[in-house]
Amino acid sequence: MSSTKTAWPAGVSARYLTVGGATVDITRRFTLPPDPEPYATLATCTGCPDSKETSHYRTYYPSGGFLGEATEEHEPEAAEEGVREWAQAHAEKCRAMPKPEA
Repeated sequence: MSSTKTAWPAGVSARYLTVGGATVDITRRFTLPPDPEPYATLATCTGCPDSKETSHYRTYYPSGGFLGEATEEHEPEAAEEGVREWAQAHAEKCRAMPKPEA
């Protein structure tokens, strides 16, 4: 059996192989400059239309619910963890084949 390695597309930080032979690629989404920080992590299946995007920003409310001023924190690790879990679960069941090269 021969094994060939191909380069991942630019911006892909992780890749999961689906049972159908496609991949689920994880990338980060950026806003326009001047903000250099990504605002979300995205998992996209290359075989089917499924995807999941999770914001890096979390809103925290003071104890007691929505009363008072909320704070927003940039937490990319939490977003990435959730997207990776989704990508792994999707890859384990997706039987879509990769889209052919044109």
